[in-house]
Amino acid sequence: MLGEQETLLSHQNESTSKPIYILGAGPAGLAAAYTLRKQGKSVVVVERDNRVGGLAKSIEYQGFILDYGPHRFYTKIAPVLQLWDEVLGKEQVTVKRLTRIYYGNKYFNYPLKAFEAVFALGFMETTKILTSYITARLFPNNNPKNFAEWVTARFGKRLFEIFFEGYTEKLWGIPCTDISADWAAQRIKGLSLIKAIKTAVLGNDGKVKNLIDQFQFPRLGSGQLYEKIREYLEQQNQVILLNTEVVQLHHENFKVTEVTLKNRQTGEESTVECGDVISSVPISYLLGNMISPAPHSKVVHAARSLKFRNTILVYLIVEGKDLFPDNWLYINDPTVKLGRITNFRNWSPEMLANQYQTPLCCEYWCNFDEPMWQQSDAELLAQAERELRKIKLMHNEYVSAGFVVRLPKTYPIYAGDYKNSLSTIQDYLQNFDNLQLIGRYGAFKYNNQDHSLLMGIFAAENVITPGKHDLWEVNSDSEYVEEANADTVTTSASTTRISRRQKLITFLKELGGYILSGGTATILDVLVFSLLIKSGMWYVFALCISYFIGLTTNFCLSRNFVFRIFWKNWFVQYLVFATVAINSLLANLGLLQLLVNDLNWNATSARLASAACVAFLSFAGHKLYSFADKQSLEYQLKK
Repeated sequence: MLGEQETLLSHQNESTSKPIYILGAGPAGLAAAYTLRKQGKSVVVVERDNRVGGLAKSIEYQGFILDYGPHRFYTKIAPVLQLWDEVLGKEQVTVKRLTRIYYGNKYFNYPLKAFEAVFALGFMETTKILTSYITARLFPNNNPKNFAEWVTARFGKRLFEIFFEGYTEKLWGIPCTDISADWAAQRIKGLSLIKAIKTAVLGNDGKVKNLIDQFQFPRLGSGQLYEKIREYLEQQNQVILLNTEVVQLHHENFKVTEVTLKNRQTGEESTVECGDVISSVPISYLLGNMISPAPHSKVVHAARSLKFRNTILVYLIVEGKDLFPDNWLYINDPTVKLGRITNFRNWSPEMLANQYQTPLCCEYWCNFDEPMWQQSDAELLAQAERELRKIKLMHNEYVSAGFVVRLPKTYPIYAGDYKNSLSTIQDYLQNFDNLQLIGRYGAFKYNNQDHSLLMGIFAAENVITPGKHDLWEVNSDSEYVEEANADTVTTSASTTRISRRQKLITFLKELGGYILSGGTATILDVLVFSLLIKSGMWYVFALCISYFIGLTTNFCLSRNFVFRIFWKNWFVQYLVFATVAINSLLANLGLLQLLVNDLNWNATSARLASAACVAFLSFAGHKLYSFADKQSLEYQLKK
């Protein structure tokens, strides 16, 4: 450790300011180090492992380059795209994405392919899915309390039961009703059944992140990005301490002044001075064990109450190729413990050692106190092979080799009282002048790779311009920064001024949507009326029934897909909608009579003109009354 300490002292003397210590060389930490060094700042990166990359590192085995499960490179975040392109350059390949869900002895494409799903599930099951979806949209739950309610509100109960419930409970080990809705808001954001069906028919434009059909990827595995950042930092004479763990952070009046480090190979410790500190150390350990002076017992208890789920990766080398075409598969089958499978033959071809073997990664999840965590490698290898054959991903192929990787604390569990615990921790951390928490571990956020990279970039920018970004807002349900550009200020106090052009675009979209929903409802109205007349029903009764069906259809479509304003009492909103619609009908009749009788227009021209005028009148009435927000009738009655 003496040699390392001399290097650190020399590093400090190179600059008038103390170096910035970055604790953890995962995606978030290395993104912070890279961004800071580009701005001329001196950094020291401390990593407990013997390689950089964290959960996104790559490993080598029998000539294969393997990742810790699937790490696709796709984002719409401008600074992350910029970082990838700068670091990787031409060292990227385009990977065609195929991801499927295994359920009921069948494989379902994701994104959804409508005809395939109907054929595979059958007409009755498809009817149940559509019925439960329509029910969920007619009686929406706008304040879901847990994951089950969140998914059901957007997809319907039956689709939740088929494609979400089993897999999610396998991942977390607890019922979906015990998992916070925040997890769904972060992981399934922007996706809905309507968008999935639209994608199945028209294709995906890339706007919904979950539905992209190809992505960029480093030529030599996800870890190549982080190895290249390490090379850049070393070329810039920055210090990277591998096999080194952080023992303690020392602070004076909430300013971190020193860091105590321990060489994991020799056991020697040293304490060094530091400037800013950016940490991706697990939040529960950082605040529960490392801060000196220690936080208040309430903060320590809050930190230690935060729980993580562990991952076990079982790698198999299978003698054979073309086992299945997917990049990865989700296994939604309660009869096997296997959760997800990655097929590395379907990623970058340069990650492969040969053309006749297939490397697979089988993912399992468990807690420390579960028997699986204590199983031997041989038992886990045998279980993975057995389960792959059970679900027919493998048949007679021979498994020639394999190994196991155990990853503790990989998934932050959004359950219990975690929100209050995080609130307590955030209040405490606000006191620090020079400490920021980032990454999946450090910030207790279920980040995708791009979110962690963004947190690192933002943390670096906060060092240069204090207070520029609120890191807690990255990948939160309150503000999604998926499309943030490099100069965006994301503090919670920032506001966006809506331009007149944006208001006009919104207005035209709503008007177009309303005309479309009204046209659909009219077609249904006429169709039902014709069928009832043909069945022999008196035309007055037929008119009343068809008009009611058309009115209700227009209400549902306008409410859920055009205006998206939901009153707590939907029936009151429906009555207001009906009142506006009836008044519009009367106005239509009055205008039609005026044009025909008084202005001598022909009936057809008069009908078209009156319909156009009343369409705008009806739209305005519904926007002002039926789908008003704070000025709605329900709101006024409460006032």
